[in-house]
Amino acid sequence: MAVLACSIDGVSQDAATFPPLARASQYGDGLFETIAIISSQPLFWQEHLARLRHGAAILGISVPEDTVLARYWQRLQANLPGGVVPGRLVLKILLVRSEGQGYATPKESIGQLLFLLQDWPERPAAYWQEGIRAGLSTVPLQCGAPYLALKSLNRLNQILARRALTELWQEAVLCDLEGFLREGIQSNLLWRHGDALYTPDLHDGGISGIQLGAILRQAEEWGFSVKIVRETPDALHQAEEILFCNSLIGSWPVQQWQDRGLPGAAGTLAQRLSAWQRGLGLFPEAL
Repeated sequence: MAVLACSIDGVSQDAATFPPLARASQYGDGLFETIAIISSQPLFWQEHLARLRHGAAILGISVPEDTVLARYWQRLQANLPGGVVPGRLVLKILLVRSEGQGYATPKESIGQLLFLLQDWPERPAAYWQEGIRAGLSTVPLQCGAPYLALKSLNRLNQILARRALTELWQEAVLCDLEGFLREGIQSNLLWRHGDALYTPDLHDGGISGIQLGAILRQAEEWGFSVKIVRETPDALHQAEEILFCNSLIGSWPVQQWQDRGLPGAAGTLAQRLSAWQRGLGLFPEAL
């Protein structure tokens, strides 16, 4: 079915360029990566591209070589408007399937790449310097299939969880339908007990974050025992520290979990992470 004419908010658009975006908007048929740009350099660039390729292989969408993606980024950076200070920016890469009819798609699908460069989000420095308040979400996370562990363009589950988030909390943990811990609305979940660092198993639901992987590797270098577990929220009652992490925030320590107080930024792991993430440029005072 060819697109003969289209408009956005009543403004006519070039129909020839619309089909890929139509698949994204109608079916969520694509993937995305959100990358921190620190002093003009993409943070964990290769790790983000590897995850994009992994997801694309599951969906059956082709991705250009890394050198091509690097060239796209360099062109975008060169076209920054005058006056933009490249301290911290956000690069979002969208990979959208560019062909298909309804739910039917070719066995080997061509992908279209969109690169979007955005301002760095402003958040209170206290989230890093003191900690946040968080608890359990009332919205469950859909799990049970490998594609539910991809950063797909369908984020309705997270949108509904964010809409249900109480104003008293800055983040919440989603459990699956069986009641096991999975992830935060916009982040991954970590907790420490003694010298062990725990995070939920996400193989069939929830996003295994790039920052999460970096933190787990760093924690092992510091001597922590890293454990990927399938636990209920009861495990958090014994936690000495709870943290959330993603590619833009680095990590937020929790100073209040539901009605229980925690050390927040004063925690042993939180202090080590804040020092390490200052070096990455993710801490608010880093640049």
